[in-house]
Amino acid sequence: MSRGDPDAFVDSAAGRLIRPYAVAGGRTAPNADFHLVTYVVATGRALSDLGPDHDDILSLCDRPISVAEVSALSGLPLAVTKILLSDLLGWRAIDTRAPVPVFERARPSTDLLEKVLDALYKL
Repeated sequence: MSRGDPDAFVDSAAGRLIRPYAVAGGRTAPNADFHLVTYVVATGRALSDLGPDHDDILSLCDRPISVAEVSALSGLPLAVTKILLSDLLGWRAIDTRAPVPVFERARPSTDLLEKVLDALYKL
């Protein structure tokens, strides 16, 4: 089993040979706060000696991608994905963009809403 061969960690009958808690180094929580829709993108910073899972996740981040997509495409549980992403963030290998809360978005003016309501009543 060579580390560079991603198929070395997968058995056709049993699936992944390395369990999620081992991938996360026994950790159960990430060091950073990630939402499902937080976007992550690789910074281009060269890192050496990444494990295969960190490397796989980093390769998915070559374009802006959500945490949920990273988890789905990597085949890792969301909790493990967040832990590995927090490692990459700590090593400055990725940047993040948190989702913008709905209440911070621009709201239509009361005047506009009244005009829409008046138009609806006229129908």
